[in-house]
Amino acid sequence: MAVPIIKRYITNDVSFKDIVEDFGFLVGKIKSSGFEYDLQIRDGKFNLYYKGNSIGLISYDGRKKKYRVTIHEKFVDDRIVQRFQPVLNSHKYQVFSTERSQLHPLFSAQNLESMSMRVKKNFFQEEVIYEQMLMTDNVGRDDLIIIDRQVSDKTSSTKMDLLSLKRNEDGGYQFCILEVKLGNNKELEGTLIKGDRKKGVNKQLAEYIQRIENNFDDYKACYEKNLEQKEMLGLITRPKDFKIVPGVLGVVVVMGYSGMAEMKIRELKKKDPSIKVIQLSNRLDIREM
Repeated sequence: MAVPIIKRYITNDVSFKDIVEDFGFLVGKIKSSGFEYDLQIRDGKFNLYYKGNSIGLISYDGRKKKYRVTIHEKFVDDRIVQRFQPVLNSHKYQVFSTERSQLHPLFSAQNLESMSMRVKKNFFQEEVIYEQMLMTDNVGRDDLIIIDRQVSDKTSSTKMDLLSLKRNEDGGYQFCILEVKLGNNKELEGTLIKGDRKKGVNKQLAEYIQRIENNFDDYKACYEKNLEQKEMLGLITRPKDFKIVPGVLGVVVVMGYSGMAEMKIRELKKKDPSIKVIQLSNRLDIREM
């Protein structure tokens, strides 16, 4: 049997039952935060995010009944280090090995608040913040479901910003890539940036669409399992008659810097008339004030 090119789920069903039991408190915190915190399933692991920044890579050893939690050293204060005693400090990361019963204390409300404050202080990235706002402001929809962030697979290390599912007229759900750019981002010009390997957003998006189309069965199987497990965790509720169908979509979401953005979008559409763009503005409407 061929190895799938993408696997964003937990393979061991027995271990996953333990995880569902242990993660209830964390799912509750994610919901009560209005999804400022975010939990995404990786290949046998989880990423816990705050405002788009990973504050914990969590894996579970079902045989030992222990969690391995990797957190960037800038997000961990001395109090957490002293109490939970990392087993490894490597490449700027603190690695904790903890019993199942210690997962809740490690990610207590006090510790999450401490980590969150350090994210705000050390890792403010505008586009990442906007990605998070898109996710939080579109929770609970059944016509558009944002299912993952920073998506790569075994065919390429380049990452899609956000991956969603858009319901079509027949009720099926098509993959839809959301590539998020600020209005002042040079990639909107649709050209290769000099001195940089990054490509214009039109080329990026075309490559991402092609990647999913070429590996549609793997992506479909992956995210059907991913969403099933998220529902078991209590993070989402899948729509009735949920089915992922062929036909991959892609859209550039442009946020802020409207004056610059409008010029860049016009140039982008001249170079690639087929590209889909949604422009969001922070312009204030004072008519109702």
